Amino acid sequence: MDILNYFQQMVDLASEGELQGIWFWASCYMLVVCLYSAYFQIRTRFWATTVGNIHNLGLKKFGISNDLSEQQYRGKALYSYSVNGQTYEGTRISPWVFVTNYNAKGLLLRQQAGIDMPTKDTVTVYYNPNKPQKSFLLKASKFGILVTLTSAVAPFLGYVSRFYA
Repeated sequence: MDILNYFQQMVDLASEGELQGIWFWASCYMLVVCLYSAYFQIRTRFWATTVGNIHNLGLKKFGISNDLSEQQYRGKALYSYSVNGQTYEGTRISPWVFVTNYNAKGLLLRQQAGIDMPTKDTVTVYYNPNKPQKSFLLKASKFGILVTLTSAVAPFLGYVSRFYA
């Protein structure tokens, strides 16, 4: 069976609500999204650095919930930095957007503890040398890239195991 026929078969199965077709296309989606994310994360590991000024660093409520255990949080930051005489402001902490609930918000604080702060008012900023307005306070870790790559292939491994083993 050629690949185009297989894709058509998976389209038909997915449109009928069959698990195999849905799983196949969900796996394709995860593969594309996670491979792009891994590529981006790897690129950010080679970004230039500069020292900037930190104006705000903490947690921000994300969404609205009356139940404290369901309240979502994400990290927030505001910092400024200069590249070639041009000043920029940044708000992104990491290439990974991390949202958690009240019970696990300590993970966000732990993430922020990894930010390099040469003094209490300054911070190391990682910026794209081709687009200096794009920046982070943390560069992608090797472990994070590995998790992303694993997330890219794990659904396909599960798919093959479930339908072809």
